[in-house]
Amino acid sequence: MKSIMFETLIDDNFSVYLMRDTDADVSSKGIEDLVAKFRDIPVNFATIDLGYMSLREFNETKLAKVLKEFEIPYFTIELPHYVKGHFASQISEIKNKHDELKSTYSSLKDKNTPGAQELSYLIGYYSKELKELNYYINQQVRTESAVKRILSIIKGRDSKNLTFVHFGEENTLVEIMKQLKERNVKSNILFIQRSKFLNHPS
Repeated sequence: MKSIMFETLIDDNFSVYLMRDTDADVSSKGIEDLVAKFRDIPVNFATIDLGYMSLREFNETKLAKVLKEFEIPYFTIELPHYVKGHFASQISEIKNKHDELKSTYSSLKDKNTPGAQELSYLIGYYSKELKELNYYINQQVRTESAVKRILSIIKGRDSKNLTFVHFGEENTLVEIMKQLKERNVKSNILFIQRSKFLNHPS
């Protein structure tokens, strides 16, 4: 990793930092360098939004191994079973239909026929369905699960004296911050995009 920079996002009463780094992918060595810096801050614990990943899969990643190696306590956040089951299959089904229709539409020479216009309408319809499902999962289910987990971890502790790192998706950050602020959480939070760090096997 060429550089590790944390950009302040919120006011002094609720400090949140978003990691900015110039590399598209983070190497295994980069993961070690990042977690080593956590001890210097110091970070009290880490939370990891697993998304559709299972705990068993996460435990095989380089990130899990390095957190253990540097003795950084971590807590995972899993999507509810109904999301992993029903919604995951529903999203997959809609995406397959969308991609099939898009492929068929792209192969048409004349896109002004009634059939082509119907395909165009259906592509837009399924695209909207996907966006709405993903929005619901990310902005409601995912953020509520993360906030609930974080609150359970810091319960009974002075949040002003805590610093923790949250590995999650950037599109959930604002809602997580909003809900934590509403609950008077004053911890320092380092927010890091999870997808860059969960693709490395141990």
